[in-house]
Amino acid sequence: MRQLVPVLLVVLVAALDVTVIAPILPAVLVDLRVNSAEADRYVWIVSGYLLAYTLTIPVMGRVSDIFGRRATFLVALGVFLAGSAACAVAGSLPAIIAARVLQGLGGGAMVPVAMAAVGDLLPPARRAGALGVVAAVDTLGWVLGPLWGAAIEQLTGDWRWIFALNLPIGAAAALVLARLWRGAPLAGPRRAPFDLPGALLLTAALLCLSLGLSVTAELPGGANRALGAAPNPLSAYRLPLVTAGIVAFAGLVAVEWRAAHPLIPLGLFGQRRFAAGNVTNFLIGAALMVAMVNVPLLTALQVDAAQVSRVSAELLGTFSLAMGLGALAGGRAAERLGDVGVTLAGLLVAAGGFWHMSGWGDAFARPRMVLDLAVTGAGVGLVIAPIAAVAINAARRGDLGIASGIVLAMRLLGMTLGISALTAWGVDRLNHALRSLPPVTQQPGESLTAYLARQQELAVQYAIPATMAVIRDTFAAAALICLVAIIPALLLARRSGRARG
Repeated sequence: MRQLVPVLLVVLVAALDVTVIAPILPAVLVDLRVNSAEADRYVWIVSGYLLAYTLTIPVMGRVSDIFGRRATFLVALGVFLAGSAACAVAGSLPAIIAARVLQGLGGGAMVPVAMAAVGDLLPPARRAGALGVVAAVDTLGWVLGPLWGAAIEQLTGDWRWIFALNLPIGAAAALVLARLWRGAPLAGPRRAPFDLPGALLLTAALLCLSLGLSVTAELPGGANRALGAAPNPLSAYRLPLVTAGIVAFAGLVAVEWRAAHPLIPLGLFGQRRFAAGNVTNFLIGAALMVAMVNVPLLTALQVDAAQVSRVSAELLGTFSLAMGLGALAGGRAAERLGDVGVTLAGLLVAAGGFWHMSGWGDAFARPRMVLDLAVTGAGVGLVIAPIAAVAINAARRGDLGIASGIVLAMRLLGMTLGISALTAWGVDRLNHALRSLPPVTQQPGESLTAYLARQQELAVQYAIPATMAVIRDTFAAAALICLVAIIPALLLARRSGRARG
């Protein structure tokens, strides 16, 4: 187990970076001079990492079978550190998006390789517990990410240190691992089948769907977007991108059914409880990411700029802590009350919490926001353990490893596609709400001071309230997603009435 400690450390750091951006996103936008109305663009600071992280999870375990665990893990760690360094020095939106994608490719790759290394390093009797530790550390990183990000930003006064600190941690872990794993009984390079068509189709499907869902629709007559936001260059390709993603996904299904060694064994989804658990997991991932991204954005509109990171961290810390405690309680409760009952209770609590969040006012009200986020986080947490357990337990013993990876990937996929689609929907709503306002142009003879004052007045009177209303609507949409998740959750029950859940 000593040989896995450095692995767990870097897996935790990579998982932290899934959500570390949430509380500092407003500060990043200000520093990189990004228009806050261009949400369909800057959401890729979040989505780019999530998408890359998700894509590598099902792929890199198989790659490590071919090239060896030690080499694959160290290369993945190097890619993650290169992405972290690029984030720390990024000077523009495209630069930080590219850096985050690079980070995600390395970060996500380390998780399945770490799980595969458990199988190499430990006897069968000890593998289940160790795999649970790897999965728990990965999930813990998602939960603690907002707190870590805000704490470092507050201590250093610069969000770039969050990424810079990954470098010494990762470098130290790499040196230790290179020594510890030198003579370890890890799977070495060997000839093994790799489903390249499946990997390419999976990449194409997720990339096209994420891009297509994240861009906003073109405005009629070439009208300007709200608040001076630049037009998204992909707006004209929204439908073709989504169509291409669906076609690629259909091709993936066809290829995987015929593959002798599929990247994703589709037979697992023939198990009703496995399929239902993963659909529920996908939907809850979409809902929880709405809180992670949009709570800080709403906070940025309500409090002083110098306090945004700290206040966002307090709010998201409440949500994350409640989610973690809810996950522990959900696992325990499911053992006594059954998986389905606990899952349904969690979804209803989460839906109620999100719905209450949609009623937040324009003025900052900390007590209510903290309470609502605690309730919502607890509800989301209650759902996580039972649906993961049901999905994994529905798989055959020989498929437990890939089943665990799919469960992890489905929640990440829900987070990725959910925030992309809801952000684009919100931007469309904002454009339609503000399109009727006359453009603010400097009048002849008007001083620059007067012109800027008039711009600020317009923002205070119309733009900020409209933006807040749209963000609140995304919370209502998250509540609806939780209610929709009840449908697949009902299928988690065993057919036998005597069975648990």
